Amino acid sequence: MNQKLTKKDGAFQELVQSLSIEVGMYDELSKLLKAKQTSIIKGDVDSLQNIVHEEQRLIPKIRTATQARELCATTIGAVSHLRRKTPSLKELIDLSPSHFTQQLITYRETLIVCLDQIAHANRENEFLLNSSVDLVRGLAQVLLGKEESDTVHYGGQGKFGDNRTRRANIDCQG
Repeated sequence: MNQKLTKKDGAFQELVQSLSIEVGMYDELSKLLKAKQTSIIKGDVDSLQNIVHEEQRLIPKIRTATQARELCATTIGAVSHLRRKTPSLKELIDLSPSHFTQQLITYRETLIVCLDQIAHANRENEFLLNSSVDLVRGLAQVLLGKEESDTVHYGGQGKFGDNRTRRANIDCQG
């Protein structure tokens, strides 16, 4: 029985370490998204490219941290003989030894806040980018003298075209 408790304590210790790493990465991602927002507003394309590169570097690390947390949860679930293969963090808190409970509660609350901040920043950045695209479309219509009734299309290469003639009128990447 003592060995079972030791294994369970070890699994909870790994869970706490895993959550610590995961929360740190989500915090870093949240900061990147806020910096991205500033770059979008300023129109700083170089900075935006660097931030996107950093996001792409961070995403696989977050996936790895999430998998590590899920592995810890699965181990605890197996040791605790739970029916569910991977218990939720709330379930793990209920199962945790008393000396891990407060840490797990804190990490759970922090994760919820971080994920909410990330979702909020993503919504704001999406709005800003869509507004920028709408502005470019409007400017392109003004520059080309298009009427509002004309259908406007943008291709993946940044070309502005008229649906009726399928001609590329302006290259927005130049």
